[in-house]
Amino acid sequence: MSTQPSDFSGYMILVLVLSFFVISYFMGMLVHSAWMYEDKGSVKKDSRMGWILCMIAGTGITGWMFYYGYYVNFL
Repeated sequence: MSTQPSDFSGYMILVLVLSFFVISYFMGMLVHSAWMYEDKGSVKKDSRMGWILCMIAGTGITGWMFYYGYYVNFL
């Protein structure tokens, strides 16, 4: 019975996780700049809830991009 080494090293996983969070943050900032400066009365520009919603949207978009990239390349 032979064991094969994993294709993913610890450093590679660390880089993937850090890049995911950095890309999510900047994607959230893009969503925030596009959404918060529209003319609407329900959410104010400096709202904490608006910031949280934009960061969640950025994480969702980035998660979809990472998942889709994995799906297209490896499955």
